[in-house]
Amino acid sequence: MMVKKMTLYPKGIRVLLLLPLIWTMHSRLAIAQDTTRTVSQQKEIDAVHIHKKTESREIKEEPFNVNVVETKQYFNSSLDINQLLTRTTGIRVREDGGLGSNFNFSLNGFSGKSLKFFLDGIPMDNFGSSFSLNNFPANMAERIEVYKGVVPVSLGADALGGAINMVTRRNLNYMDVSYSVGSFNTHKAGLNGAYTNEKTGLAIRFNGFYNYSDNNYKVNVEPIRGNVKLPEQEVKRFHDGYSSLGGQIEVGVRDKPFADQLFIGLLAGQNDKDIQTGVVMDQVFGAMTQSSNSVIPTLKYKKDNLFVDGLDFNLYAAYNSTRNHFVDTVGLTYNWLQETTPRSGGAERQRTQLRQRDGESLLTANLAYALHHDHRLSLNYVITDFKRKSSDVEQPNNVAYTMPQRLQKQNLGFGLDSRFGALRTNVFAKYYGLHAESFENISQTQTAEYAEIATNQDNVGYGLAGTYFLLPRMQLKASYEHAYRLPEPLELLGDGLFTIRNETLTPEKSDNINIGGLYAFTVNQAHNFQTEANFIYRNSTDFIRQEQGRNQPTGRKFINVGDVRTTGIEGEIRYNWKNRLYSSVNLSYQNIIDKTEFTTGGNLSGETTQPNLNYGYKVPNIPYLFGNFDLGLQLPKVGGKGGAANIQYRLNFIEEYYLTPEQLGANNPDMIPRQFAHSILADYSIGQGKYNIAVECHNLTNSRLFDNYKMQKPGRSFNVKIRYFIQK
Repeated sequence: MMVKKMTLYPKGIRVLLLLPLIWTMHSRLAIAQDTTRTVSQQKEIDAVHIHKKTESREIKEEPFNVNVVETKQYFNSSLDINQLLTRTTGIRVREDGGLGSNFNFSLNGFSGKSLKFFLDGIPMDNFGSSFSLNNFPANMAERIEVYKGVVPVSLGADALGGAINMVTRRNLNYMDVSYSVGSFNTHKAGLNGAYTNEKTGLAIRFNGFYNYSDNNYKVNVEPIRGNVKLPEQEVKRFHDGYSSLGGQIEVGVRDKPFADQLFIGLLAGQNDKDIQTGVVMDQVFGAMTQSSNSVIPTLKYKKDNLFVDGLDFNLYAAYNSTRNHFVDTVGLTYNWLQETTPRSGGAERQRTQLRQRDGESLLTANLAYALHHDHRLSLNYVITDFKRKSSDVEQPNNVAYTMPQRLQKQNLGFGLDSRFGALRTNVFAKYYGLHAESFENISQTQTAEYAEIATNQDNVGYGLAGTYFLLPRMQLKASYEHAYRLPEPLELLGDGLFTIRNETLTPEKSDNINIGGLYAFTVNQAHNFQTEANFIYRNSTDFIRQEQGRNQPTGRKFINVGDVRTTGIEGEIRYNWKNRLYSSVNLSYQNIIDKTEFTTGGNLSGETTQPNLNYGYKVPNIPYLFGNFDLGLQLPKVGGKGGAANIQYRLNFIEEYYLTPEQLGANNPDMIPRQFAHSILADYSIGQGKYNIAVECHNLTNSRLFDNYKMQKPGRSFNVKIRYFIQK
């Protein structure tokens, strides 16, 4: 729960905030009077300098375990939001390949739907694949807030392990245009801006992006010809093109008696993606494609001091209409040499032209009231109502396309934020409600007979977060939460293609503990240091995971199975010398242990339960030790007045980890090796930042880099970006 600084408030808090200033002025006045009384009655008061905390600093001082990623220094780079976040402690963004590839976002051991993503505090659960963090350029965001474990009530979501909130830029009048070109025929363009008429309050804000890449980088594989694996060789990816286009525009008024902000807007986006591989690189596709488009009208309203001082209200409403199209109609089998053989069934995997029409209504509202200058109540309510209609000309009689597919979720949060001197606490409770409509097979014979069913689930979570300042720049934090995560539409309703429904799914739950501290100090007014360390504990049950034991691709489903205990530590040190030389190093260790004694699997004869051979061992295919090192140099006044340059070196490190269960032995060949990725970024600006050019080299040493299931990522790549920025 965030405590906002109010611009209008009862006189009491204004007096309280001014007490230190008044006391300082009084003391200086008394001294001046004592020393000058015998000479004259003139009183001299030294100038008083008032320093306002930045919004990022205020967020860091909240009781929650939160990191704030400032994006301004990366505006000239071609990095996307995912690439920025993977530099943060506890975060790994694991991608299946290049631009637009599927990715798995992991935070302190939690991944997938256990984490929630927000755009300006608005849930992005079903915004469509066009609006994902790997599509957003760095210069679209003002900052990114990373909440680990406990999530503020104000965000209002069923996050189990944390949340990412991307805050877009709030400049009143500006224009930011950029374009980059790079290896593998990669192109990225961005357009951001705003116009505000200070007299009338009329305002327009807009953001847009375009991404394209052939992703035809080289990979090392063992091509399969027939049933024989050929010797390893280097080949190019050949069916991996990707493009995305998206934008947001908002029109409204600001700073009116009836509203601080009132905007109507529209989000729209689309993408097209070739599918090159399956889960592993031995699965090669040459014609399979998927596409998506979304149209989302929006309404935003915000008013501080509504009716009475200290009562703040904001509301967001939207309707998301998304269309997904998946095509697999080429009856061939491909290998990495682009050789083909005929395949029965008229498809590479399963013949389909699946179309999904998703509609989701979303309403989120926050109400906050200051009982006292040290105590503030918050209430949040979020409701989403998701409906899906599907069709496939290849499977016109599929019952999944005619039966109900609906999922409604409600979250209600209540919190109290209090200050007791140097101690600040946040106590909260959250309600999670779910209503789902689906169908089940009620037949007792071989002939299927389906009936509509409805599922209702209710859960209550709670927690406490606190922070204490031992010194003005030394902060301790601790938090605990009993959290729930409700099933998502794909998990509960299936997709009618490769994933079948499971109407019996129950929410995931976890007990999360975070303990940490921050300390900042300065040496000789030139050397500035910031240090931070955190301990995490997660005890999670009823994990929702996709069952992989089915022999038929149409038989996969999500099930509740899995207890996991996570302990870990993470730390970071930052250094800055006169705002010229800066450096940071962070390291994260997470011990994620499988505590599931028995597993449930499936085969052609039905469900089976057996002892879990991985019980007591690390969960495979998840990195446990990783870190980053950054070193940068800022050179102001280069090339004359208004010129500046910036050079940065970045290193990413991942310790080797097991792809399959580690108990198979030390000689287990299924290892993802230790990896070092080096990058160099340099940019130059003239005209006080108006004209900018940047060059980048990623994976400088052309190392073999891997992520999920040993999927090889791009080798050495180069990018050049030009950017034009004006601001009133």
